[in-house]
Amino acid sequence: MATPEKRPNPAGLIAIANPSLAQKLNDDGDASSKAKTAQDQSPSKPARSATFDQDRWRAVLVLNVFRYGLALFLIAMIVFPTVLETIYSTKNLIHPALFKFSAIALLVSAVCFTIFTSKRIFELKHILIGQFSVDIALAGALVYAAGSISSNFTLLFFIIVTTGSVVLRRIPAIALASGATIVMLYEHLYSSLKANSVIATKFDTLALYCLALMFIAWCISYIASRLRRAELQAFVPGNESIEDYLVREEKAALKTALESTNGNKTEAAKLLGMTFRSFRYKLTKYDIA
Repeated sequence: MATPEKRPNPAGLIAIANPSLAQKLNDDGDASSKAKTAQDQSPSKPARSATFDQDRWRAVLVLNVFRYGLALFLIAMIVFPTVLETIYSTKNLIHPALFKFSAIALLVSAVCFTIFTSKRIFELKHILIGQFSVDIALAGALVYAAGSISSNFTLLFFIIVTTGSVVLRRIPAIALASGATIVMLYEHLYSSLKANSVIATKFDTLALYCLALMFIAWCISYIASRLRRAELQAFVPGNESIEDYLVREEKAALKTALESTNGNKTEAAKLLGMTFRSFRYKLTKYDIA
């Protein structure tokens, strides 16, 4: 164990990845550090642990709440068709069985991704990619079951792209919009070319939808990135750039974890809430022995 004088500051990424570790490291400090930590963690003055990354995790959980609501609404449309007929009549469905399957699959996916997010089984970016990919696929199935792009469920593509552009970076957000346009294109082609289909081709409408999705993804992701940058710059002390700050804090977190475990990389990775492979990659990247 390093002495308190030589130990890097355990704040920063350790507090982000593993608040309990940050608390333990602070408790190993001198008496003044203990008093400051106790004061910061008191109910009257909560610590500033709600960082931007933690807010993104919470945002993903909130998005799942909307998935639950939509899935339950779709299931209610199936179970109580006469009650909700004023909103949307299930009698007009082209493929009722597929509609039922998609509604149930949406509910199951919401449960699964809630578990993944709350337990943090996977990295956030992987959860987001998987979540929105499933959303796009299920939206395509619902639109196909309800009558192609003439259906009101086409709005789901816009909702998915809009919410995805808020939490995703610029390139993934545009990729999400591209995936939505591809699914819409193939769904409409299949619906219009199917032998027994009664769906009229509306490629002009499809083209407008695709352009609108790409424009929405670009604009919202741009605005969201500006807001993220402003929030992070307000959090970073001093005049250093956000990149320099994150690199410095990440190095300090890695070194502190190694020192706390006497060089045991496996245990250090667990303390930081990282996989051993990711931890080893970070050590190599920053040339930390």
